[in-house]
Amino acid sequence: MGRIFCATLFFVCGNCVRQDLVSQGDSNSQIYAAAEYLSRKCGTPIPTPFPIAIGDIQKRNLDLCTIAITKSDCPFVSYPIACLLIYVDQPAGNIPWYTNFKDFYVTPKVP
Repeated sequence: MGRIFCATLFFVCGNCVRQDLVSQGDSNSQIYAAAEYLSRKCGTPIPTPFPIAIGDIQKRNLDLCTIAITKSDCPFVSYPIACLLIYVDQPAGNIPWYTNFKDFYVTPKVP
């Protein structure tokens, strides 16, 4: 009985997908959706070059990028500095409570 339970547990856990990574296609779709939202809000085209995800992306980094895009002010001419995090393999750490998200992640833009 114990062997069957262990084998079943091993099979189930062995087929788990890491929840902290987002596939390349889903990452690009999420970034594009955020860019499209801000583009329509500002009435400007989506700026190029578009930040393209390469491989699986850390979920936290992707979320910071897309939130920063949607919180950006008009005119939409470049992407927030937070979008550089999609190229980092480690998840971004916690944001200290005293840090203003907009000042740190949204206002500085990628040239």
